[in-house]
Amino acid sequence: MSCNKLIAAGVPRNCDIIEAAIGLDKDLILVNYEDFDKVATKLVGNREADDTNGNQGGLSAIQLKSGAIQYVFEGSDYSVVPTVTPETKEDGTVVYVHSLAFTVYDKSAKTRKVIEDLGSSLVIAIAVDRSTGLYEIFGMDQGLRLNGVERAYIGTQNSNFYAITIATPDIAVVRETTLGELAIAINTAI
Repeated sequence: MSCNKLIAAGVPRNCDIIEAAIGLDKDLILVNYEDFDKVATKLVGNREADDTNGNQGGLSAIQLKSGAIQYVFEGSDYSVVPTVTPETKEDGTVVYVHSLAFTVYDKSAKTRKVIEDLGSSLVIAIAVDRSTGLYEIFGMDQGLRLNGVERAYIGTQNSNFYAITIATPDIAVVRETTLGELAIAINTAI
């Protein structure tokens, strides 16, 4: 995959622009799809056997390949909104479209470049599940692509933000097989 097909940065908090702290340190993490180890993540041995960590049957860890970088996009309680929509296939099985809307609280030239990189990238999205504190992974089967970028040029507060949506690629046969998985941790291979 050529370099221009990879996201190369994240967007940190810019408290000077929004005049407030934004939330958890890791509200949304994007990882280039080619740096995600789908096989190791889906191994049977990577499942929680009991409820010690509050995730019985869920993933022990989201496995990333050696050298994988986690690009953090800061957010608040309401700025990262995952949506999972079920679709029934002709054979009766159910598949899912994953979509994440999130807000980027910065409009600098550097941030615009990150958004442009995201526009040509295939990523997985890892969000903090606020109710459990676990990591929730979206786009594990096929990856996610940029679906929309909006920026209000009127008004005072919204003009400082980019509203971004990434989603399952819009190809009828490309869908996710699960709602999304919960995991205890994120591991990067050495």
